[in-house]
Parts: sequence; C-alpha cells; structure tokens
Amino acid sequence: MDEKISIAILDSGINANHIDFDRRVIAFKDFVNNKSYAYDDNGHGTHVAGIAAAVRNNGLQVAGVAPDAQIMSVSNQLMFSDMMTKKLAYGINWAWRNGADVINCSWFSYNCEMLADAIMQALENGRSGKGCIVVFAAGNTDGAITYPGSLCPEILTVGALSPTGEKAD
Repeated sequence: MDEKISIAILDSGINANHIDFDRRVIAFKDFVNNKSYAYDDNGHGTHVAGIAAAVRNNGLQVAGVAPDAQIMSVSNQLMFSDMMTKKLAYGINWAWRNGADVINCSWFSYNCEMLADAIMQALENGRSGKGCIVVFAAGNTDGAITYPGSLCPEILTVGALSPTGEKAD
C-alpha cells in the first residue's frame, strides 16, 4: 500500500484552491477564528506549502520538495503575544495528534514552556510513537538560529538563500 506523507503547515493558512495543490489539502484547523477552514489572508502559508508540496509536471512554476505529500493547514496569526504562542503550541499538538508526519513552522517565537512542551511531544509521540519530523525556520537574523529552531538538535532547522547565494533577508 502506498501511504502518503502528511505535512502540517503551521502558518497563516493555505489557499487550498491553488492549482499547485491539486486537492491534496486534507485537513484544516484554524486557531485564529476557530473555523474548520481558513483562507490564507497574507500568502505566506500558501508560499510555504508550495515549497513543501506543490505538484510536479503541471506546467506551472515549480514542484515542491515532496510533491506527492498530503497537506494539513493549521492557521495561526503570526504576531507576537502570549496568546499567539499558546495557539502555536495548540497547533503543534493538533497536528501530531491528527496524523502529521512532518510539522513545518516557518516562524520564530520567544521562549515559552508550553511551546517547548508541544514541540517535544511531537518529536517523541507523533507518528504513533515514532516521532514527527519538526521543521523550523532558522530566522532572518544575522545572529544565531532563533527559537524555537534552536530548542534541541532533533529539530530540522532551515534557512534561505538569496538568488546570489547569500543569506536571504
């Protein structure tokens, strides 16, 4: 049996009708408005989902890193506040408890015990005890890797390069 990988995108939502996703957005959770479906109001989540899982060979733009993967949209506001950090933790917990194999978080936060606990739960208990792959942005700073990407070595932390091969801003 060919089992599909599920990638949870914890971000601003996903435009599930985008042609590059070909009806592969399988689950939605909106921690902003508590709705079962959320539209991406700023495009960031859709952009991130495309990098992860845009379909291949449709003659449009690019293919994602995992073009056959299913996508889970977990919407949050990405503005700093205590409530936002708690909702991000809720999103991580929702994702691993609802079958995410990979949890992608292209954002950073301040250090928060509740968020750290959610990440550790996903790493240890996701995928029926095998642990989820948890991915965080390295941060768009000139310094060290930002939190929570720096929480522990089990987190896959990624950065971006500019078209000239320099660190992207």
